[in-house]
This record gives sequence, C-alpha cells and structure tokens, in this order.
Amino acid sequence: MANSNYLFFLQIACLIILLSLSPSSAHNKSRKFMAPAPGPAPVSQVDYKGCFSKVYAFGGSYTDTGNAYLMGGFQSFIGKIFSMNPFGSTGHRQCNGRLVIDFLCDAISMPPLSPYKDSSSNFSNGANFAIAGSTALSSDFFSRFNIGSPGSLMWKSNPESFQTQIDWFHKFVAEKECMGKDEAACKAELENVLFWIGEIGGDDYSRLSGSSAATKQVTEQAVGHVYDLLKAMLDKGAKYVVVHGLPPSGCFPLHLTFCPLTDRDQNGCSKSANSVIMAHNELLQKKLEEIRNTYKDCMIIYVDYYRAYQTILTNLQKYQFQEPFKACCGSGKGPFHFDLHSLCGSFGTSTCKDSSQHISWDGLHLTETMHQHLADLFFNQSYCKPSFAELVKKKKGY
Repeated sequence: MANSNYLFFLQIACLIILLSLSPSSAHNKSRKFMAPAPGPAPVSQVDYKGCFSKVYAFGGSYTDTGNAYLMGGFQSFIGKIFSMNPFGSTGHRQCNGRLVIDFLCDAISMPPLSPYKDSSSNFSNGANFAIAGSTALSSDFFSRFNIGSPGSLMWKSNPESFQTQIDWFHKFVAEKECMGKDEAACKAELENVLFWIGEIGGDDYSRLSGSSAATKQVTEQAVGHVYDLLKAMLDKGAKYVVVHGLPPSGCFPLHLTFCPLTDRDQNGCSKSANSVIMAHNELLQKKLEEIRNTYKDCMIIYVDYYRAYQTILTNLQKYQFQEPFKACCGSGKGPFHFDLHSLCGSFGTSTCKDSSQHISWDGLHLTETMHQHLADLFFNQSYCKPSFAELVKKKKGY
C-alpha cells in the first residue's frame, strides 16, 4: 500500500514540475488521441483594449515574471534558462518567451506586469505577486511532513506559501495603491482592477510525492486556502477576478516518465494523476459558485485550464505541434527528453531547434507557443466560465 501511495504521488509530482510530454515518433503515430467533448463556440468579438488599466496577478511559475528569481529561490543552474528569455528586460520567466499573463496584458493594451520584488518598477499598471513554486498549503505543513521537492529539482527546500503573496498585496495597497486614501476611496480604486489568480495547488501535489499525506485531505485544504484568500481579496474591494483551474498534470513529462504503462488513459496520460487534478478543479468550481452567491455584484470567472490543454492535445495538427510530450530543453535518450537529475539549464542539456513544435519547454513548464494558444482559448473561445468577454462587457457597462 505504501509503495502504491508512493508511486501515486510521484506521478502527481509531474504536475508543475513538468508541463508537457512527448513520446517517440513511433509512439505518436500509434496513439490515437481521444478528443474531449466539442468546445464552446467562439464568443462574439469584444474590444478588450483599455478595459483595465491595472492588473494584480497571483499564482505560481506559469504566472511569475521574476519574483522567485529575484528572491533567490532557485537552484543555481536555473539562471541559464532565464538568460534565454527574450523578455529578460521585463522580468524572468520559466519559459522561452511570454506567458498567458503577458498575452493578457497585450490584449488589453497594457505593458507587461513587473514582479513585485522589482524595486526599479513604478507599478503604474499594477503588479505581479506570483511566486514560482509557491504552495496553497503553508510552509509549516511541508516541514511537519519533512516534505521538499523530489530530488530538489529546481527549487530550494522550503516553499513560499500563497499567503506570502497576500501579505505582499496588503503591504502594496497600504503603501502605494491606497496611501492617503480612506477605506471607501481605496475600495473604489480596487473595484476597477483586474485580479488574476493563476494556478494554485499544483506545487502542493508535486511536493507531496512519496509522502503519507492523504490526497483528499490535501485537496480540501488547498482549495480551502484559495477560497479564503479569494474572499479576503473581495472584502478588500476586488470586483473582477479570474481564477485558474489546474492543467492535466498526468500529461506532463515527469508523470509519464515514472507512471506505469498500465496507468494510461486514451490520450497516453496518467489516469491516476489526472483524477487528482479533476477532483481539485471540481471542488474549486463548487467553492467559486459559493462565493458568487455571496458576492453577487462581483464578476468571478473560472479558467478551464484542464479542458483547454486537452483540446490542444487532441488537435495537434490544428495547432501545429509535432511533440506533445517531449520537452524542448532537457536531456536523456528517452521519448520525453527529460532526466530528473539533469534538468534544463544544467550541464549536458540541449535545446530543440524549433520550440514552436513542442508543448513543453523544459518538462516542467510550457513553451511560449503553448501559452499563446491557451491565451486564445481563454480570451476568445469561451474556455472561461463565464467568458472573459462577459467580464469585459460588465466592466464597460453593457
């Protein structure tokens, strides 16, 4: 039983630690991807430009534009990955280019968000509080179980919890956004800001690899923390909020590297790992509905990351991906170009010639091309519930 629990959580570790997979070409040819139910129809065209002048972003490595790097939260070799980032002048992303949050800023005609820890920024268009590797559960929780990252990976041992981002936010509001304003004026100011809550919970599952912690209990606690923190933002004045679900971690390189062939679904992903993510997303959506019923004047939308990812995975030709599971940057002779002990940026690793053909950048994070396609699905194809267009319409008053 202990061994099965270990394997189960080790698969879940594939979550944020690796965001894309790719078997050999022979495997790709023999596998028939099973498409999800038809996606919602494209939304009517809405002009997003100028709808928001400020964004406050929270989340993990898919949203962080430099905080973890500036805090020194990575292993030393990770710096080599950031040096390849063409957007280095506006932060440090765990990607070969832009993230969904960058495409959001572009869609609303706003400069890229500066990380909160960037002391040189004036934060005129908001701030990015996201920290790569951060968890919904507290650092004390992981310390009690003596849980760190499997094999250390790219993270240092003790994670920053999402509470750190909330503390930063409250400090930022008091010292910058609302300095000299009374409570009513401050709340009115925050009502016009877009709050972006990226993926929260993925790193919790990845760090729990091999632990004795019960999955259901962890899911309830992780989603419960997101619920409490979202409520705190709404009480502060937030009116327009975007909350991300988690992507299908069972379709990531690390998961596939370690999960047995008997634990595969029709798309070649880990069934057990994805079942955990589906349970997390289902509970999160229930909690969001509870909050909507309490804060009826607020617009809270859910980003269906899982469904959007699966839509791309099952329509590779349409999105021009050749490698659904193979990391662009990494090492190893296997079908995933991934080695747990030789991650992208470390000695002996190599980078593919054309990252646009890969879903996964380094086995842990997505390529810019994947982020771009996901952004299109989120903003223009109704993979948000309600749609992002509806949020913008409400903000504009029609």
